[in-house]
Amino acid sequence: MDPEAYSRIIAGALPVGSETVPLAEAVGRILAHDVVAREPIPAFATSAMDGYALDSRALARARTGAPVTVVGDVPAGHRPVDIAPGTAVRVMTGAAVPAGAAAVVPVEFTDAARTGEIPETITVAGLPETIVGRWNIRDVGEDTAVGDIVVLGGQRLGAAAIGTLATLGETTVEVRRRLRVGLIVTGDELAPAPGAATATAPIIPNSNLPMLAAAIVTAGAIPHLGTSGDDPAEFLAVLDGLLPDVDLVITTGGISAGAFEVVRASLEGTDSEFVRVRQRPGGPQGFGRRGGVPLLHFPGTPSGALLSFHLFALSLMSGTDLAARWQRAVYAGPYLAGHVKGVSFVPVTVSVEGTVVPAERARLRDFAGADAILRVSAAPAAITAGDLVQVLPLPATGLER
Repeated sequence: MDPEAYSRIIAGALPVGSETVPLAEAVGRILAHDVVAREPIPAFATSAMDGYALDSRALARARTGAPVTVVGDVPAGHRPVDIAPGTAVRVMTGAAVPAGAAAVVPVEFTDAARTGEIPETITVAGLPETIVGRWNIRDVGEDTAVGDIVVLGGQRLGAAAIGTLATLGETTVEVRRRLRVGLIVTGDELAPAPGAATATAPIIPNSNLPMLAAAIVTAGAIPHLGTSGDDPAEFLAVLDGLLPDVDLVITTGGISAGAFEVVRASLEGTDSEFVRVRQRPGGPQGFGRRGGVPLLHFPGTPSGALLSFHLFALSLMSGTDLAARWQRAVYAGPYLAGHVKGVSFVPVTVSVEGTVVPAERARLRDFAGADAILRVSAAPAAITAGDLVQVLPLPATGLER
């Protein structure tokens, strides 16, 4: 593998913008900046238990076994009741605690029924010998103080983050704008779009368009789709039509050494550079820029196009160096020899023990059932069971946003 070639392919950075969306629509999105608490949590002293709020005088009386008079009732969501010296107020979990309370005694430490009308008095038994601080009272700002960073910018918003933002009273959130990715699949041999005139020459199904469109969506971006035959004028018209509306363009096919390489014929020497990387599949690669928009050119073979997307497009789209995305795993498959033509990338599944097992081949259908991609160095390198290997996890649908 040629590190220089890899770094050149994914050089540069894509534009990063932001947009404000309703909190309910922010799941899976990337937070644009740190969120700082503007209010304390809790905003008022609350009870951590269902029980009775007692002031210090009532608490001392309760320890003697004497009854304590109950003067009020505070369900959650209601205004607190003033607590007279030496008395108790029934409070529910999350309810506002009276200002003079020294502790909340859980109902199970009293002779009171758990439900029903409040009793006139309670008798307390079994209290701990030492009660530290304001027992079972959550004071203002105990969970979060004003100015605390509660969710970090750059974090993917999951259920807990959404709940945290809702706790802060946020109804909208600023997230990174979704990238807009143009995709052009080329080749006269591909089947036309549904509804187009039926071709008379032999055709093959166009798997790259729906496959890479799905990959773009899974990565959290918005695909802008196009197709082109092998006519350079047609290809350039499709490309230039996409450029004003996208942040990146990916093309497939037309970049090898044949006589009808439409992408290469259209862009080489002016906008793009084409190289052969020592890898299998997906050796032919290209990269460039047109109208200020970065271009990535992938081979037309479906497995090569998909692998190239995972290696290069995801690195560029995420702003993460390719080398940093690899993880270590333990190999549990048969002897696997490196290939003389360069690095091999093999689809693998992760076993219940956490080890990786390779697919029989690197066909598209093998990638369909894979959890990750295994990197196999060129010959004479080889991998055997128990070896520590490098794998690139494949993103799960809906998580890479």
